[in-house]
Amino acid sequence: MKKLSALFLFVGLMLSAQNNRVIYEYKFAPDSTKTDSLKTEWMYLDINKKGSKFYSKATFESDSIVQESIKKQLASGTRNVSVSRQRQGVEINYEVEKTYPDYKTYLIASLGNDAYKVLEDRKINWKIAPEKKQLGEFKVQKATTEFAGRSWIAWFTTDVPIQDGPYKFSGLPGLIVEIDDQTGTNKMELKGLKKIPETKTEELNTQGKDIPFTRKKPIDINRQQYVKQLKQFENDPVQSMREILSRPNSKVKINMGGKEISDPAEILRAMEQKAKEEMARNNNKIERTP
Repeated sequence: MKKLSALFLFVGLMLSAQNNRVIYEYKFAPDSTKTDSLKTEWMYLDINKKGSKFYSKATFESDSIVQESIKKQLASGTRNVSVSRQRQGVEINYEVEKTYPDYKTYLIASLGNDAYKVLEDRKINWKIAPEKKQLGEFKVQKATTEFAGRSWIAWFTTDVPIQDGPYKFSGLPGLIVEIDDQTGTNKMELKGLKKIPETKTEELNTQGKDIPFTRKKPIDINRQQYVKQLKQFENDPVQSMREILSRPNSKVKINMGGKEISDPAEILRAMEQKAKEEMARNNNKIERTP
């Protein structure tokens, strides 16, 4: 009875267009050669009357620490800003935004020192099946789709009449409670619902400095342009950093794995090695065909 009361309370909040958070547990295998070794990240789907935002809790917290450190250094008047980039155990560095009521969907992704906002032009076509079951306190129904090179099975509930879900998935007549791909290497499951205060993303004033690893206003591009940028990044993952270091009077100091590096050549070597290691390890992306 207590769970049902909480459910109906949440539905009321959703319908009153307040700010709400759906918490998903995302289990995935980033390495296709180690599909029996799943990692876990907690993901937030924040919903308000204008749309939703899907992002990693751990990545958001890590980036916030970096931003706060840079802000304090800039406020102190220092000429050289030291940037520490340590994301231990954090794998998800993208965000997905959807607008209501048209459900336009955007991927927000960083490649090197640049960020991009990519409009999704592929429609998700659902096939709703008659099969129903109970998942926790939700009555759910099955739906399937093919998207970006994967076959997905979703379970949605009409108890929460919001046509949204994790990642780019939306368009079902209710909230997606669970979704997984048929390889068993990607699964997102609803674990919590709560009301949250209104939040605003603060843009850091870098005082004219081009500081690596800071949140930047994303560049609007289409998916074809993003695929081109992605290929360029994979071929040369330190291109943007090389451009920064080549500028006159450019002084950059980074902290990688507890070691401070200021020599430009050493910075490029360390970053290129780390980027290539990450790409090799993360070869089982959620989108096989971006």
